[in-house]
Amino acid sequence: MKSRKEYFHSRKLFSFLAFVLYCAVFFLLQLMIFVRIGYFSALFALLSLALVFAVICSILSGRNKDFLFCPKCGSKKIVKTTLFGIPDILYDECPDCHEKLDNDKPVNQD
Repeated sequence: MKSRKEYFHSRKLFSFLAFVLYCAVFFLLQLMIFVRIGYFSALFALLSLALVFAVICSILSGRNKDFLFCPKCGSKKIVKTTLFGIPDILYDECPDCHEKLDNDKPVNQD
């Protein structure tokens, strides 16, 4: 299995990709509504693809979140997130029980 650090970095990547794709969907939707051009089918196809990939990235990010916890007390506060829910910092010490965490060790060996 992967280590906590690898789960953290993959969650960070998928969360950032999902955020970028959701922003692209918002931009394309505004482009479809406010700009009167004849490329509605192409914009709709791009909007649909971006939305599908954003949802897939969100699901994969949520799966990686399940492995980021303290093995001693079960606290999920070992990851600090930004305003949009993108992980920012992975702590080496649990803020609740002050247990030293080995983030390079595989998750199934805790």
